Amino acid sequence: MKQSFLNNEALIVVCLFLSVLRIYLEVIGFNFNQLPLTKKFQIDQTKFHRYGFYLSVGYFILFAPGYLLS
Repeated sequence: MKQSFLNNEALIVVCLFLSVLRIYLEVIGFNFNQLPLTKKFQIDQTKFHRYGFYLSVGYFILFAPGYLLS
């Protein structure tokens, strides 16, 4: 039987930790536009990092309740 990565608890916990860290950095006002890798991209950095924040919040909303209640 193939095991899906969505059933891997360690991966879910690591991703939840990273999403909480990303949300925390946004709350304290960390400037993501000053990161060295971000400066090399020739894209709209504010929009790029805003989408990352939305993905982190979405991941947290979808997976945190299931993990905390199990």
